[in-house]
Amino acid sequence: MIESMEKKIKVSSIKELEVNHKKYIYVPNTNGLFEIDDIVYSILSSDNKSIVEVFNQLNDKIAENEFNSIIESLIENRIINDTTDRNAVNEENVKNISALTLMMVQECNLRCKYCYAGDGEYNEKGRMSIMTAKSAIDYLLEQSGDRDDLSIVFFGGEPLLNFPVIKQVVEYANYKVKLHNKKIGFSMTCNGTLINKEITKFVLDNNIAVQVSVDGTKSDHDINRFYGNKKGSYDVILNRTKELREQKQLGVRATITPNNVDLVNIYEHLFDLNFRSIYAAPAMQMFTEDQFIELSKSYDELICYFEYLVNKKEYYKAVKLNNIMKNLERIHIGHESTYFCGAEVNFLAVDINGDLYPCHRFVNNKEYKQGNIFEGTYSSAKSKFLEEAHVSNRLNCNKCWAKNLCGGGCHHENLESTGKVTTPPLHYCILTQKQLEATLHLYLRLSDEQRELLLEKKNTREFVKNGNQN
Repeated sequence: MIESMEKKIKVSSIKELEVNHKKYIYVPNTNGLFEIDDIVYSILSSDNKSIVEVFNQLNDKIAENEFNSIIESLIENRIINDTTDRNAVNEENVKNISALTLMMVQECNLRCKYCYAGDGEYNEKGRMSIMTAKSAIDYLLEQSGDRDDLSIVFFGGEPLLNFPVIKQVVEYANYKVKLHNKKIGFSMTCNGTLINKEITKFVLDNNIAVQVSVDGTKSDHDINRFYGNKKGSYDVILNRTKELREQKQLGVRATITPNNVDLVNIYEHLFDLNFRSIYAAPAMQMFTEDQFIELSKSYDELICYFEYLVNKKEYYKAVKLNNIMKNLERIHIGHESTYFCGAEVNFLAVDINGDLYPCHRFVNNKEYKQGNIFEGTYSSAKSKFLEEAHVSNRLNCNKCWAKNLCGGGCHHENLESTGKVTTPPLHYCILTQKQLEATLHLYLRLSDEQRELLLEKKNTREFVKNGNQN
């Protein structure tokens, strides 16, 4: 029942779309995607007009009871006159953690040009002891509450410089979670240059998900990722990761720089190297506004390439394009990203001293220290951090149609660019909005069959497992 026909219509921050001569709207408040007709379009074009005024404009096209039903549906779906409080942090969802990033080593054997961590040292060179690592596992179990599926990420620097401790951590963690009737998974981000037969066997035996960095072709990679003597690392990585790639146990991350923005070329090259999954992300600090425009054009080309693969039924390739798949999955299931990532929400980083930070990027930034595992402390600043970081509480984000697909940008990249973790740089916002709009159009162009094949998890796993057997 409509409260008052005199009430004004307040349209939410929706995104209007048109695909194949059909009109759609994306509604960020619910992450809903709706096809609309001309009547609904007219109502949504009447922001700040009274309901009765809009009806009088349409009464020759629609009966009053039908009009009222549409208005009620638009309110129910929070497309107009949404009064829901979106600003509150759901304490139940964030009171426990399920993952820790362990900074196994704060040093590195490479000297990558765009490294944000000062050659992997985070201004405090050192290695994590087994005592600290075991205490971190104990801390995770203590702080996990009723969360049963836990995870550990081995990070650095170059974590494999401390491989003996990694082996002990896996053994200890597996033992402790059994005592608590929980499960634990392991992953590792490394540069790939130290992987050998022993490490390969250990990774496969313990089902550790490993991600290495390869920036594309040898020339594009070696110009940015090299040793102290400036020798590139490409050949070493490919030689040492051959078996893990063959076993589909290795994902790859490509860092995009202004001199290497051809995303299609990067993906095609990495496809040929048989990585399990491929993700590409820009080194934000290296891009000017004009260069972000070029990157946006390259993303449009990647969307076209993805659609080309799908239409050719090369799903086994398409599902490896993590940049696009991640956004398609969020659209498909209506996933709401009120935060960019899980930093502080469900995971923390532990440095070599046992200090806690929102994520690995904040390590040794004392302003964001959240406590210490040995002291059993966990800063009360968590609630404040999460409240400020919630997209509905950010002045730059709360009215943006893309906020619940985007999450507001990487906290640390925001801090580096604007001085505030809650304020993304404008060029990032423009790029992200364009990417998400292009992905929404792509989603709407896909057939029901294509969506099912791409976005049902069981199908995705099979494509990755079986390679080009589609």
